[in-house]
Amino acid sequence: MENMNEQTDNALVTAFQQGNDQAFEELVYRYKNPLFQYIFGMVKDEAAAEDLFQDVFISFFKQRERFEVSGSFKAWLFLTARNRVFNFFRDNKQVVSLDQTDEEGNAFMQETVADNSRPLLDELGWQDFQENVRQAIEQLSPRQRDLIYLRQFLSFQEIADTVGKPLGTVLADCHRAVKKLQTILAESSAQGESI
Repeated sequence: MENMNEQTDNALVTAFQQGNDQAFEELVYRYKNPLFQYIFGMVKDEAAAEDLFQDVFISFFKQRERFEVSGSFKAWLFLTARNRVFNFFRDNKQVVSLDQTDEEGNAFMQETVADNSRPLLDELGWQDFQENVRQAIEQLSPRQRDLIYLRQFLSFQEIADTVGKPLGTVLADCHRAVKKLQTILAESSAQGESI
């Protein structure tokens, strides 16, 4: 029998529906970082993000017998999280903001390449760039910001499944969001100032 961590999401869902609690634990473990980071990036509140993350998995736990394994479990998770986040903002009457830094000032849009050998000046330049990108993202519409953050964790097809739009529409919307982001960054650069 293959290890739990080698099974597909749908196989784990099926195993959980058949009473295997370890399958549920593997799903939580598998998505705890990307799903929590997505939620945290949206709400900017660790306690609220933890509550929303737990709500998503509690919802799945309670619905396990009715849950149908069709499509992507990952897309279902992010759709459920997205809906919970927007309900959170509606209930708290807050404006959706997708910008995020942690207590040490590290950007939510983290480095994808860890290279500890970079000189300090290069590192400072990278941090400035991250800050500029983060501030530029803040100038996008909430819908465009949502797409930018979802793209960090999901494929275009998974985003389409999550937001319930055709793949072509998602590709066009993401392209427009990136073009708008590039325009904001270019204008900032031309002005010779930080965004």
